[in-house]
Amino acid sequence: MRSIYLVARRDYLGYVQAWGFWLSLLLTPLLMGLGMMAPSWAAASQPTRYYTVIDQSGNFASALRAELDQDRIQTARITLDPVGVMNGEPSDKVQTFDAAIDRGASIEDALEEAGGSTVDLPQSDFVYVDPPATTQEDIQPWLLGERLVETPAGSQPLFAAIFVPEGGNEIEYWSENVTAQNLLSKVRAAERTLTEKRVFEEAGVSPQILDEADARARDVTERKARPPSQAEAGSQVTLADRAPFFAAVLMAFLLWFLIFSVVNYLLMGTIEERSNKIFDSLLTSVKLPHMLAGKLLAVLAVALTLMGVWAIGATVVTNAFSSSMPADAREMMFTVISAVARPGLLVPAVLSFVLGYLMYGAVFLALGSLCDTIQEAQTLMTPLIVLLMVPMFMIVVAISDAESPILSVMSWIPIFTPFLLILRIPAQPPLWEVSGLLLLMIAATLLVLWLAARVYRAGAVHGAGVGDVGKWFARLVPGKK
Repeated sequence: MRSIYLVARRDYLGYVQAWGFWLSLLLTPLLMGLGMMAPSWAAASQPTRYYTVIDQSGNFASALRAELDQDRIQTARITLDPVGVMNGEPSDKVQTFDAAIDRGASIEDALEEAGGSTVDLPQSDFVYVDPPATTQEDIQPWLLGERLVETPAGSQPLFAAIFVPEGGNEIEYWSENVTAQNLLSKVRAAERTLTEKRVFEEAGVSPQILDEADARARDVTERKARPPSQAEAGSQVTLADRAPFFAAVLMAFLLWFLIFSVVNYLLMGTIEERSNKIFDSLLTSVKLPHMLAGKLLAVLAVALTLMGVWAIGATVVTNAFSSSMPADAREMMFTVISAVARPGLLVPAVLSFVLGYLMYGAVFLALGSLCDTIQEAQTLMTPLIVLLMVPMFMIVVAISDAESPILSVMSWIPIFTPFLLILRIPAQPPLWEVSGLLLLMIAATLLVLWLAARVYRAGAVHGAGVGDVGKWFARLVPGKK
């Protein structure tokens, strides 16, 4: 045991004492946060663009303004009640806001009526200006930037001009920017809205009939059958019922991310030791199984260090900003966190992490012992990377249906079991199936460790290389010598 500890301590300190480790540890959550916020920041940083509509009736300009306001309206609804809007069960605040919008109130006035006057909404990306010209030929100097339109913000270039002719002729959208499609999509949506209204009127039906139908529609309440011991919770589905699914997706992704991140340490470290002939020195004082166990334990400790630092950082950030978060969003976050701590989900998740790490870690250790250079390792790593991407696709499937048959089938493939078992736990599979999957993982992990030890011995002690792997598999084919 002491030799295992010494190897683990040596490798662990070698990883955590490097400045690159702490740099990546700090940058990873920062970059992930930036990646998640980038779309909203990009949308918020869009410059204000000015457009005009040449339409004698004026109906199209009004319809286009209404379409452009939809994004801000949806943002306001989510701000008022993020959980309710996401679940399709808007609160009284959202219903008050929607009623005010239907009466023709501005977004700001509707927010104030609903009790959300302190919410800062993003400004509209597109602002209407009066037409500087009425024909396609005359308006081109403004579109080319040779002339500017007057706005409250001063003289600005004209981004687009929409010509709406009388009758059934096509609408013309003029703009020098052919890559930005947001305004063009809103123009098409406005035309669809006006066409629906026109068709209803020609049929002698009020265009408000759809709104009336929506108003008369009965609410659909989602309910869940509960055993007598949980009768006091009621039958209505709540956020607490959905939280385990959110927690399972989060934990499966974290497991995938950690394994994907830390096993690379095993591969690179082993390649370095092989190329520098460090194996010979280590094997003079440490038995091969002890060295393998120590290396796996060291990188497991690295993974736990990563999780510990991130957990502490997340706790600090959450406590610092929880007071400024909407109450519904704060409730959702803490409900999901409490779902993670449930033994029924936490125990299988921890076992899946340990067994999955040992399985993949042993494979990468074995690969590293066969390679002298990174280029050689890449030829063997590519299939493993492809296999590691499959659980990511399955996470997407689980988000829509955690009881999907494809999840049930693929969870019995040992290399996917550590990830997919976590995703299936909230669906409450039978106990025999959970036990069977855990036993399958244990058996597969022991088999992989045994095979990896043999490959590691061949590479570290006998100097076998990547080419020898192909020869070994060739000997398994009948008739090959």
